[in-house]
Amino acid sequence: MSSNAQIFECPTAKRLISIWGSRYLADLSESFTHGDPLVRVRLREAALKQGREHTAQKLHSRLIEQQCSLAAVRVKDLYSKYDASVFVETAHIAKFLSRLYLKLLEAYSDFLPVAMAPEGESWEEMENISLDTWGIPNIVKLANALRTLLLELQQQYMLPKNWQSLGFLTTQINLTNSLLLQALTPAEQALINPYFKFLEEYVAIPWQRLCLAATNYPQDSASMTIVESMLSLATKISGTVYEKWYERFPTYNSRRGTLNHPGIIHSCIRDFDMFQVYLWVCFLEGNLSFVQQELSPICIIIFHTLGIPWEMTFEGTIFLMHEILKQLEPYQKDLVRPYTQEMINIFMAMG
Repeated sequence: MSSNAQIFECPTAKRLISIWGSRYLADLSESFTHGDPLVRVRLREAALKQGREHTAQKLHSRLIEQQCSLAAVRVKDLYSKYDASVFVETAHIAKFLSRLYLKLLEAYSDFLPVAMAPEGESWEEMENISLDTWGIPNIVKLANALRTLLLELQQQYMLPKNWQSLGFLTTQINLTNSLLLQALTPAEQALINPYFKFLEEYVAIPWQRLCLAATNYPQDSASMTIVESMLSLATKISGTVYEKWYERFPTYNSRRGTLNHPGIIHSCIRDFDMFQVYLWVCFLEGNLSFVQQELSPICIIIFHTLGIPWEMTFEGTIFLMHEILKQLEPYQKDLVRPYTQEMINIFMAMG
């Protein structure tokens, strides 16, 4: 994203960036469910400039270094099929991520997305406050704040097409996020988690390439209409597919645990989201080369190393492609079906 600033001026890309940004909202559902009367006070305190700075201070450099290193050790255990050199690489990634998290916290401290009432005035009921005021106010601004380090991240771990390193990187960010959140209160977790999610998805999901592909289309094209509507449903679709996948493989147990482990649920839904974005990139580009050259090698190396049977990957792909087609109008299915079928064919041939 940060290396393709020109796409921000294209109307079709802007619309996809808006959908992308809508993913990073604070999840306040659990707080509302518990009905805690102090939740508004705690969220307000945590969201104010002073509160955000306090959150950043709690996640100080020493703690970040420790948790990044711990995540590296856990990644080494997960990828134990590789030799001892894996730890050298994961340790190097940990040092880089320590710098990136510190920069992310600087941005978090500077952003004030919550629509605060003036001091001394009462808040309106929190249910009536738009959720987008609790998330990242502008992902373009955030990407620009992280620009230098994100470019370095791309050059070291993403552009060289080293899928093994990319797998380590994605897993380390996921585990580091979880470890860092443990040091925070629920209100702080709710407010900073969108920033952590953005970082993880920046690495895992090719949103940049999708936005770039959109620049070749007018706003009123049938293809853009399909992509926009389906992206808005992406995580809902992923959740439905995950449930079917879990029903199909209820006894599966990985090195991280069973399929109903919260961390695994998170990773599964993220990966189903990732598959969808790859599909829509190929749809807009008019060919499946991106899946053949990038997604399938990633799956072969990473999923195999983690001990995920190829049957699970293949059947998950079938469930996902069928669920996507279910959401489309008949004329839209005719446009999309060649891509969903070819994606199934690619993964079938790899089995």
